[in-house]
Amino acid sequence: MAFPTQARVVIIGGGAVGTSSLFHLARAGWTDCVLLEKNELTAGSTWHAAGNVPTFSTSWSIMNMQRYSTELYRGLGAAVDYPMNYHVTGSIRLAHSRERMMEFQRAKGMGRYQGMDIDILGLDEIKGKYPFIETHDLKGALYDPSDGDIDPAQLTQALAKGARDMGARIERFCPATGVRRENGEWIVETPKGAIRCEYVVNAAGYYAQRVAEWFKPWGGRTLPMMVMSHQYMLIDEIPELTAWTREQGHKLPLLRDVDSSYYLRQEKTGLNLGPYERNCRAHWVKPDDPMPEDFSFQLYPDDLERLEWYIEDAMARVPLLGSVGVSKVINGPIPYAPDGLPLIGPMPGVPNAFEACVFLRHRPGGRRGQGAGGVGDGGAHRVGHVVLRPPPLHRLRRP
Repeated sequence: MAFPTQARVVIIGGGAVGTSSLFHLARAGWTDCVLLEKNELTAGSTWHAAGNVPTFSTSWSIMNMQRYSTELYRGLGAAVDYPMNYHVTGSIRLAHSRERMMEFQRAKGMGRYQGMDIDILGLDEIKGKYPFIETHDLKGALYDPSDGDIDPAQLTQALAKGARDMGARIERFCPATGVRRENGEWIVETPKGAIRCEYVVNAAGYYAQRVAEWFKPWGGRTLPMMVMSHQYMLIDEIPELTAWTREQGHKLPLLRDVDSSYYLRQEKTGLNLGPYERNCRAHWVKPDDPMPEDFSFQLYPDDLERLEWYIEDAMARVPLLGSVGVSKVINGPIPYAPDGLPLIGPMPGVPNAFEACVFLRHRPGGRRGQGAGGVGDGGAHRVGHVVLRPPPLHRLRRP
């Protein structure tokens, strides 16, 4: 098939966000769209992401966005005929203080209004759902039955298949190398040729800041983001957990400790511990640590000494964690915005250019749902997370 030279929308980046943008555009009727990926799909943060899928947020719009994502994922595999591992386990979010319980009560109210069955748990109820936990110094917890985890690579491939089936194009191993403006249209440059288009979407993951620099001559900005390393570790099989899972017929709820700052998730018959450091490490910000041209499917070296306090705190909370060894450590780049929220919507000051960046926000809240945003046609279309009405274009403001 000949390389496309014209499209309505060009999406830069083939991770979960880029493919979801393409999928939602195609589902809204905008099938004349092309996604450009410099390597293979999922090559950025998506392939090594832990894949937690929460609904909880203290922001109304973010909670609504994540609720939409969980609803999308439940039926996506069947809808596009692509098998996916999506486990709805529920989650228990621990509170160490009265103030945290007040925050959870507020989140419960928002969630109930949006139709979610979020609830508050007492200490006995926590033990009932998670028998291996120690409840010392806790005030209670928030329980979210819709929380869970998904395989990010499978999700990306399912979204890509759905988009292709509707007529959208994906060009792998075809990096965007720059943009220019000509006669009211964008020209996106690639090694295979240029694509003329009406709209451009920056979904380039941890390369999104570099892509954003291309738009500065037309009023763009330096994208407010940083690349940080996030480590999580997979724990060997735990016999007690194996026996409990066999007896109960389901996995433990995902455990989140907001104050100590980690999540603990059952992974088959072991555990997955993901701490979030208060003094985390930034990458690719100094002259002696430049961003590589391609970091596809690569990781940083393990650096577990940074996590010692968090590991000890988690073992005190769930003693089973310390009964076996660590089988694998993942330490990969994750993009962050200053407030930890995704950058969604029109690129400020730039015509017909959009941001869909920094979704893989790793904090105790987990992975942001990737039912990503897109451009809508004719009337108001809520395509995933972004509401656009061209013309004129309206921004979904960040909360």
